[in-house]
Amino acid sequence: MAHETIDLRQSTDIDMVISKSMDLDAVLTCQYYTGTTSADTVDFDFTNYTGATLVVKQNYKNDKAILTFDTLDGSIVLGTTGGTFQLKKTSTELSTLPIGQMEYTMWLRSSTQSHRGFLSGRFIIEAVIL
Repeated sequence: MAHETIDLRQSTDIDMVISKSMDLDAVLTCQYYTGTTSADTVDFDFTNYTGATLVVKQNYKNDKAILTFDTLDGSIVLGTTGGTFQLKKTSTELSTLPIGQMEYTMWLRSSTQSHRGFLSGRFIIEAVIL
């Protein structure tokens, strides 16, 4: 998951797959349909948001987070251009995670919204032996 494009025209239910044995440094580009023609897409504008949080849990009903990304600790970086955000974790941080399919939810924060739902889906953690 080095650089991926998330097509927000289809859904905000997006699967993410990571390896627990490698550093995670993924840049994701988010685009959506403008509504003018079928081919017009626009990069999502993160500049109005002051932060973001992505929480991974065993499932949505579970209260305990297995993994958390946040702009406050630098593990999420919201891009100022190009509709991108970046997820970053070291292999040391990921090495203790269970292997398998989890679920995640990502929220954005702004001066007017403290908890705006943005993305959700399956978060698949794989063991890759180098």
